[in-house]
Amino acid sequence: MPEAREELENPLADCPIACHVIDLEGRIVWVNAAECRLLGLQPEDMIGLSVCGFVAEDQRESSRQAVARKLSGQQALRVFERTYVTPAGARLVLEVHEQYIRDPAGRIAGIRTFLLDITERKRAEEALRRVQEGLEARIQQRTMELELSNDFLRREIEERRVAEEERRNLESQMQHALRLESMGVLAGGIAHDFNNLLAAIMGYASLAGAELPKGTRARDCIEHVLDAARSAGELTQQMLAYSGRGKFVLERLNVTEMIESVVRLLESMISKKAVLRLHLSSELPPIEADAGQVRQVVMNLITNASDALGEESGIIRVSTGLMWAEDGELPPMEPGRTVPAGLYVYLEVADTGCGMDKETVSKIFDPFFTTKFTGRGLGLAAVLGIVRGHHGSIRVSSDPGAGTTFRVMFPAMEDWLAERPGQRRELEDWQGEGTVLVVDDEEPLRVLARMILERTGLTVLTAADGRQAVEMFEQHSGEIHAVLLDLTMPGMDGSEVFRQMTSRRPDVKVVLCTGYNEHDATTKLGGQIPAAFLRKPYIPGELVERMRAVW
Repeated sequence: MPEAREELENPLADCPIACHVIDLEGRIVWVNAAECRLLGLQPEDMIGLSVCGFVAEDQRESSRQAVARKLSGQQALRVFERTYVTPAGARLVLEVHEQYIRDPAGRIAGIRTFLLDITERKRAEEALRRVQEGLEARIQQRTMELELSNDFLRREIEERRVAEEERRNLESQMQHALRLESMGVLAGGIAHDFNNLLAAIMGYASLAGAELPKGTRARDCIEHVLDAARSAGELTQQMLAYSGRGKFVLERLNVTEMIESVVRLLESMISKKAVLRLHLSSELPPIEADAGQVRQVVMNLITNASDALGEESGIIRVSTGLMWAEDGELPPMEPGRTVPAGLYVYLEVADTGCGMDKETVSKIFDPFFTTKFTGRGLGLAAVLGIVRGHHGSIRVSSDPGAGTTFRVMFPAMEDWLAERPGQRRELEDWQGEGTVLVVDDEEPLRVLARMILERTGLTVLTAADGRQAVEMFEQHSGEIHAVLLDLTMPGMDGSEVFRQMTSRRPDVKVVLCTGYNEHDATTKLGGQIPAAFLRKPYIPGELVERMRAVW
């Protein structure tokens, strides 16, 4: 293209922008001085060579295809970037601008190309990108640190709030306990002094009455004085009971048998519209208690429940049972002391009456506090004193319109099993041979079950949760004949443990042990039936009986 070359040489030869022209074969037919300087070549080093030969090797093939499509008119011209390589090996990033050269007939005769060196700009952009990425990484890391710090602060604030709330609750309980303690000391002191005065009044009144003939008005007045003094004596006994200074005659007492002996008396104490329902456990360990004082607790609670029903129809439910309490779980009856862990016999009186709000519940054990139109307000105060004197605890739950439940707990005697020869014979009658796995998240119940079963000659393995139970079952699968399985456990519950064990060994005997009734328990197993069912709380004989049945 001599015409094009002559046309270009004059205006573009000294142009400061690198420029070249290629023909229809993609060969360079003209190049200006600026491009020669840019690439470090002479014109004769470039004229007649393919333009793609100066492109970086990794872009050479794509460049060749693009040039062919442009020269054939199949690809539009656009601005793009291309990497060229100098003879010294330097890589230059060039921004490429192109325009067609056409013959007089308008056909494509070649391409004129302008090259702008943007190598430094690209390097700066890359450096900036790396800086931005670094900044973004630092920002992200710092954001995570701040989020963690905020989360820590939120947890710290929440823990402090909970701790402060617990402190206030403990302080309130301590103040309440101290107030009750001080009132108990006062009540005890008054009762003792009052008893001395009553003793003198009753003594002298009796002597005076003996000197008067029967049927006289003066003798009748003396009898009224003695009746009033005896009533005042009962009042002082309640005050002494509240203060914990009453005289207790301790003996082994079965709470269920004691309640059964006074059922008729209890029925006569309640409203005619009230229905008394008894749910008494037939097998309870004895407690060491004063029978008269415990009887007074029952009667005071029954009277309180009847008063709560008023003139309305309702139900009073009296229940007894056995429960395990952890250390400090039960409400303390004296300031600065916690109720120790152990087995407790409970007496529960529940009514369907009017119920109480929280403020009233907080005052019901205060001496002389009463919600009745008439009354001395010493019944529940006496209950508190009796329970405190027996080292027990009381738990009250009530809501307005939803009734009230009093649960009184007395420590069970630790040697109750040794004192039951029938039970001891039952344990000694059957001796097993083999291994049983006891699964329960409550350590005292695991230890108790282990002690009972080892006395029958069985080898006992224990697991504290479902996951540990499954692992131990897999390790000793060939040895374990039966499993005593608790249904309710944190994490993997008893139903999942049951499914995994029976899927591995369908012949394993599983005795399901739970506080649920049998129908609810088997429902939780999805219809699967265990080998036996043991209801909590159980006595040793019941556990041995279940194991003997599945062995």
